Amino acid sequence: MILARHADALFWVGRYLERTEATVRCLDYAANSIIHLRSDEARVEIEQLVKTLGLESVAAPLGSVAGRRQLFAFLLSDTANPGSVLSAVSAVRERLRSTRERIPIELWEEANGLYLRFREFGDTELPPDRLHETLLMVRRACLAISGVLNEGMRRDEGYEFIVLGRMIERSVFTVGLLTASYSDPRGTVDATRILRLTSSLQAYHRRYGHAPDPEGVVRYLLAGTDLPRSLQSCLLRAEGSLAGISALDRSRRRAGLLRARLELGEIEEAMAQEPLPVLSELHWDLAELASEIAAGVVPPLGFPTASSRYLRPGGTQPLAGGRPVRLDP
Repeated sequence: MILARHADALFWVGRYLERTEATVRCLDYAANSIIHLRSDEARVEIEQLVKTLGLESVAAPLGSVAGRRQLFAFLLSDTANPGSVLSAVSAVRERLRSTRERIPIELWEEANGLYLRFREFGDTELPPDRLHETLLMVRRACLAISGVLNEGMRRDEGYEFIVLGRMIERSVFTVGLLTASYSDPRGTVDATRILRLTSSLQAYHRRYGHAPDPEGVVRYLLAGTDLPRSLQSCLLRAEGSLAGISALDRSRRRAGLLRARLELGEIEEAMAQEPLPVLSELHWDLAELASEIAAGVVPPLGFPTASSRYLRPGGTQPLAGGRPVRLDP
């Protein structure tokens, strides 16, 4: 058994850990690519990255995140942005702190160490020579945390909730990336860019051994059975984590239906006709699944029903008709 508050915290540990990795990959790609683009091309690329990470509504009040410096400040160290690296690292640390009795001490040490190292320069503007060093440090720390999770944590409910959070967040990011790529105003789908942002370029080359084509890359990221980051693999692992949680049986069935549509080729056939609407719908379905799981872990409380034995003398107890009655001592 696991407390609901622990389950909720560990589910979000998985989501924020995966979010940290995805954001760092986007920043690393931007650091290497945007500097070589014209100003108008760089602006489009920045907008695409923000859209891929689902942060349009957060960035909107700030105006246009048009420059490289603005992008890195927004995605790296802006504490007002819940999707920034600093916000995600802080969230991982805080939720692990509240569940320390359920996790290996090494896991807490790695997460706390990442937070303390990142805080040293997280609030300041990084010079270019420190930027790559910082991004590499965060990526290696995330890999170390993943290693402790996989090799040092008991395969109990807490572990399953972390895995579940990671698989859901990874699915949302992958499909969000594909959706943003098909809606790119430049009118092209850059297959190599998609593979780099999902850390799947080497896996694709080893599987197919040729230059990536957009349709092949999309099929691989959606239904590749040997790719841990494919949507099908993520949904299969999410189903496994949901299998032993009776309160989330509806979510397990929903994830299974999405996976079945991938395995049977239904989504691939629909994408041959209209890829963008299909991906948009799939992205929405995954967001709904994530919300359903979060609500199922900690269901919303109804209005409490007061009982006289829990009230102090002189307090009030609500009646069905809504009129309070004073309880005299």
